[in-house]
Amino acid sequence: MAFSFFTKRIQNEGVALLIDIGSASVGGALVKIEKGRAPHILATTREDISFQEELSSTRFVLAMNHALDRALKTVQAKIKTTGVGAPAHIFCTLSSPWFILKSRHIHIAREKAFEVSERSLEEFLNEEIEKLKGELKETLPPKDVRIIEKNIIQMKLNGYEVKNPYGREISQMELTMTVGVSSLRVIQSIERKLSNFFHTTSLHFGVFPLAAFSTIRDMFSDEKNFLFLDITGEATDVSLVNNDLLVSTMSFPYGKNFFIREISTGLHTPHEEAVSLLNMFLAGTLDGSKHNDVKNLVEYVENKWLARFEKILASFSGQGVLPRTVFFTADTDIAELFSKIIGRAKIEPRTSEPLDIKHLDQFLAAKFVSFESEVIRDPFIAVEALLAAKIVSSLKK
Repeated sequence: MAFSFFTKRIQNEGVALLIDIGSASVGGALVKIEKGRAPHILATTREDISFQEELSSTRFVLAMNHALDRALKTVQAKIKTTGVGAPAHIFCTLSSPWFILKSRHIHIAREKAFEVSERSLEEFLNEEIEKLKGELKETLPPKDVRIIEKNIIQMKLNGYEVKNPYGREISQMELTMTVGVSSLRVIQSIERKLSNFFHTTSLHFGVFPLAAFSTIRDMFSDEKNFLFLDITGEATDVSLVNNDLLVSTMSFPYGKNFFIREISTGLHTPHEEAVSLLNMFLAGTLDGSKHNDVKNLVEYVENKWLARFEKILASFSGQGVLPRTVFFTADTDIAELFSKIIGRAKIEPRTSEPLDIKHLDQFLAAKFVSFESEVIRDPFIAVEALLAAKIVSSLKK
């Protein structure tokens, strides 16, 4: 068993550790959770995942684990300096490409009525998960599948929506569920790294689109239909919410790093220089021919990204009229650029009404989350803190 620096005896039940694993960085935070109060973020850290000139799954996992190790060391040091004690709960949230999120609709009909029990419901869900594993075999071998989340988001018995189905005699059941899947190899590598620093029996894995969905519903309770985009370093996840249900999530492999690679390739310059050029372009401090060169490359990437986004919107159109409210998360430095690109998207049927685009930044989250003074306002951490507080509260009931 791996050595744990903190023992269970000095764990603080009111403190949670948040780990945010993205495609370009790994974030960490200590959060104080008290009943009746907004989660209070005590400390944050974020470590870059080393830039991959060419994506390789083995090198990418290794780079992610190196960043996670650095983040955990920083969190450990912050625990010592703040004296809050070791976290009793750990929440590890994955962004693309570390997960696959699927929505499933299950319909069960029997000629003879049957009673719904926890056991029978679990059997139905497990049967569906086995089907899902078979469907994913080209992407992820069944032996490497790890289910990290499964949530029933709607249940109907004999045609009527219910919250508590147990003990009822029925002949028909409809379930809508979301299933979060990751690689067993990836999850085990994260668990091993965590066990080197912390000991807890309360370890929760989740996927960022579901955390954001939960947060958006809390922050904007009147919004029942919307699109949500999580734009990371290497990918973009697009989720469709209809009638307060997360209907579908699709991904494409273009994110912030797509701009950096194209600038690096187009100008024959190292990626570090490409990062600097992109930042200067976004800040409006590039002059002359260099500005025009970067501008042309940025516009090329914008159009490529937009084409993939609109392709997903076209596939979503089969679900009915698409919402015109769009929430998105992205690094602050590139958020304005993506807001403009999203605003150009053509949504059918076309209307003169513009998209209502909202960036889930720290200013929105600050209404629901508080921060210790001088702590970096990390919007991804803020979103995850809200969900963590809800889960911890449910565990105490």
